[in-house]
Amino acid sequence: MKDIRCGCCRALLFRMAAAPSAPAIEIKCRRCGTINHLRPPEPAPERDSPTAPDTEPGPCAGNCITSTPSPG
Repeated sequence: MKDIRCGCCRALLFRMAAAPSAPAIEIKCRRCGTINHLRPPEPAPERDSPTAPDTEPGPCAGNCITSTPSPG
């Protein structure tokens, strides 16, 4: 069984078995009143071909946010 908790106050909303059968669930927390939107996890995308060997990630391994310089 898996505990599903409120994203705001962490109160227990419900317990469920391994996989949900509903495509999406909205449930209101009785403690704080937050409406929680729950969706089943999406499957990982399948790769058609491996990445090119000549492309290497930078020092941040693609996890950084870059900004463009402002003109002027």
